[in-house]
Amino acid sequence: MGMITKFRDWMGVDRGQMRLGLVIALLVIVLDLASKAVATFYLADGSVITIIPGFFDFVLVHNLGAAFGLFSEQSPFVRNVVLLGVAFIAVIFIIQQLRESNTLFATISFAFILGGALGNVVDRLRLGWVVDFIHLHWYDLSWPVFNVADSAITVGVGMLIVDNFRNH
Repeated sequence: MGMITKFRDWMGVDRGQMRLGLVIALLVIVLDLASKAVATFYLADGSVITIIPGFFDFVLVHNLGAAFGLFSEQSPFVRNVVLLGVAFIAVIFIIQQLRESNTLFATISFAFILGGALGNVVDRLRLGWVVDFIHLHWYDLSWPVFNVADSAITVGVGMLIVDNFRNH
């Protein structure tokens, strides 16, 4: 039995749904990396692009840590080993959940989470930090700056919560 056959068997009974999930995850990754490239190009000089005054801006931030800057004060080696290790374990878990998802809604949810996680992993591997650029705030009250990958993860988790309430 060849390696490709073993992979196909591992993917599960409904390979079409698994393929759909992987395609959606790939689209999220491409959209995330493209948006980060555009943001880096236009905001690298420290400029801020105001979309809605007092509420919504684009500003470039190099996030060394995880969510809300966790681990940003650690040495680069420790920070990257911990964050990439956690990301690796999370990606394996998400792929397993995607493989076992039995509804289109769950497949899309896990695909969003997988694509977002991998989009941020690509940044961390390539740059040593994650590019964030979406800034929501209410004048001086500010939410941490985030990116498309973070949004996809949030939407995917929200969808899973809705799915859980719908099915239980």
